[in-house]
Amino acid sequence: MQRFILIITMALLGLSAVIPLALAREVTVQGYGLSREEAVTDALRNAVEQAVGTLVDSQTLIQNAEVVQDEIYTKSRGFVQDWTIISEQSQPGQTVVTARVQVDTQPSSRLTGQLQRLKLIEQGLRDPRIGVIIPEYHLSARIPDPAGETAMIKKLLAAGFSRLVDIGQIQNIRYTNTVKAIIQGNRDEALAFASSQGLDYLIVGEAFSTRSSFQYGLISCGARLEAKIIKADTGEVIATNGLYGTGVHSSEFIAAKLALTEAGEKMGDYMVQRLMAFAGNPEKGVQLVVRGVTSYAKVSLLENELKQVRGVKNVYVRSYGGGIVTIDINYTYAPKNLANELERLSGITLNITDITSSGIQSVMKY
Repeated sequence: MQRFILIITMALLGLSAVIPLALAREVTVQGYGLSREEAVTDALRNAVEQAVGTLVDSQTLIQNAEVVQDEIYTKSRGFVQDWTIISEQSQPGQTVVTARVQVDTQPSSRLTGQLQRLKLIEQGLRDPRIGVIIPEYHLSARIPDPAGETAMIKKLLAAGFSRLVDIGQIQNIRYTNTVKAIIQGNRDEALAFASSQGLDYLIVGEAFSTRSSFQYGLISCGARLEAKIIKADTGEVIATNGLYGTGVHSSEFIAAKLALTEAGEKMGDYMVQRLMAFAGNPEKGVQLVVRGVTSYAKVSLLENELKQVRGVKNVYVRSYGGGIVTIDINYTYAPKNLANELERLSGITLNITDITSSGIQSVMKY
């Protein structure tokens, strides 16, 4: 009996050692360098690059080259589970190694996680252009260089969002009545501003910091940052939150900055999470606006036709008046695919005039 238990235990231990490698991808590569160490490092980088090519499409790699290269070239050893040197050749000024490498491609690995985020950004959100505007105040005084806003932008960039509006483009409008109106929920102002900046998503809010205590020569400040994500083509708010931060320093100004930075980092993480969740939802909302509709009978006919389109899950007629009907559609694929289907409807003739990341403009023809 004891011998049987020993055999089972050894088998389980062996299995636990094999399972991680079974979930890895094995590749055979060559590496070059002035020394053996350099050649091995080059081989490991090449192995990770080769594994990356099986995880995401080439277009995603090209558009996110800087992020992917940073992951590969600075952290390649962290993605490698094991390697074996098959052969080694040394020549004057160069060493060449051939290695068999196990690259971690588990869903939970850091490499796969980053690449999955890049793929969601590219396919689920269609590589969006994002603007971040967070006016900040310490007590009632405006802060010229917002720390919370900067921290949020850094988090978005680190997650793989590459098309963020340069902070220099918005610094002159951060404290204007337009931004104040958007923060207060003015949808028309939000849509107009987003359109003028060519945005797909607008992250807007405001932050406040206050002095909370003074002890042992150190000043403590607290901050609260509130923000929301607005879809630029529909005005839909897809996420909103308010988070806190604290900071301690001998300078009240720096303590306030530290508090705002902490709140901004938390909000940046939250916004990345919500954008990824939105990107991962297979059913995206597409808003269809049709002009030239002469009767409600045409609206009903269009509604029924839409329900027959492949990939359409639900259809909601939101408004009809003045010859214009607005319809929200839960759709599985990209808006451009839906636009192609709309121009092939059997009982209705639509001419597509404009397509955005989640909206279609059209005119009904007779």
